[in-house]
Amino acid sequence: RRSDDGGLDAEALELLESTARNLRLLHVLFYADICYRKTVRAGSQTAIASVRLLLSFDRVSRTAPGLDRLLERGLLNRREYDTLVGVALPPSRWYLVVLGWVTSRLAAARAKGVLTGGAGFEQVALGKCCDLRAACMSIPDELAARMPLAYVHFTHCLVDILLLIAPFGLYPYLGVFAIPMTGVISLFYRGLLELSKSFLDPFGNRRVSYSGLSADISIDCLIGESNAGSLVWPQGARRLPF
Repeated sequence: RRSDDGGLDAEALELLESTARNLRLLHVLFYADICYRKTVRAGSQTAIASVRLLLSFDRVSRTAPGLDRLLERGLLNRREYDTLVGVALPPSRWYLVVLGWVTSRLAAARAKGVLTGGAGFEQVALGKCCDLRAACMSIPDELAARMPLAYVHFTHCLVDILLLIAPFGLYPYLGVFAIPMTGVISLFYRGLLELSKSFLDPFGNRRVSYSGLSADISIDCLIGESNAGSLVWPQGARRLPF
C-alpha cells in the first residue's frame, strides 16, 4: 500500500522491514542447524568452531546465548526472542517457527489491505513460503546417510594401495618416465578422492577429510548470499516513480 507520492505508508514499511529481517534470521538459524562442526585454521593454530552455537539453549534458566547475540545484532526483537525461547520446539526447528511468522504476516497484511494484488496473489505468496519450507527440509534429508562411512574408508585404502604400487607397475614399461607419471597419477587420483569426500560431506560435519585439498562449502558465504536479497529488494521497493 502506497501513498500518492509513490512511497510506502507506515504499515507497509514495517511489513517490508520485518519480513526482510525474519528472512535473514531464518537463514542464520537454518544453517546453524545444518552445519554443526567446522574446522577453523588461524595461522598455525587449529580449532573447532561451529555456527551451531547460535542454537545453544538452557531449558532450566530459559536462556539462549546465541539468540542474545542475534538480538544484539538486530536480527530479531525482544518479542520475537521471547516467542522463540518459549516455544515447545527444539532449537533445531526454530527456523520453521520464523518461517511461520513470515507466512502469517503475509496473510494478515493481505487481509488488512496492506498488501494489494489480484485473487491469486495470496495463493502464490503462500505457495512460495511452502516451497521455501520444502527446500529447507530437503537439505537435511540429502545429508543424512548418504553412504556408509566404511565404504569411504575402503575407497581411501584402495587409492592409497594403487598409488603405492604404481611405480613398480609402470617402471617395466616406462623406465625413468615412471617417476613423473607416478606424480601425475597421484595428483589426479588423490585430487578426485578428496573431491569425492567433499561431495560426501559438503559442510565438513563428519570430517571425512583432513586434507588441505578438501572443498567444504563456506557457510558464511551461503548466509551472505542468502541475505543479500533481503537487503537489496527492500530498498528498491521503498519508493516508485509513479
